[in-house]
Amino acid sequence: MDEIFTTEEKEAVASVLYSLLAADFRKHEAEWECLAACMEEMELDAESFVPIPKNELPRRAYPTLKRMSKAKKVAFSRMMTRLSRSDTHFGARERAFVMEILEYCEVPFVHK
Repeated sequence: MDEIFTTEEKEAVASVLYSLLAADFRKHEAEWECLAACMEEMELDAESFVPIPKNELPRRAYPTLKRMSKAKKVAFSRMMTRLSRSDTHFGARERAFVMEILEYCEVPFVHK
């Protein structure tokens, strides 16, 4: 990963990824592997990380995501896309959650 996230940005990004993983109430092995890879890219320990609860994301994570540079937002969007597609099923709940992030935090959609 070329972008270096701050500690606050890492917490926000990783917390959103954890919520995305659980958005469809199905947690496949491929999703866990993808999440672990994303966490490793950000130099976070997936085992010990405690994500921000989903109901607190709008207050605690979204403002941080919104302030990130465009390059960081693109890197984050790419992670969301990889995670969403990792189980080969990009369901309605996952799409709704991703759209919420894209719109509220002004993140561009990266489809690859």
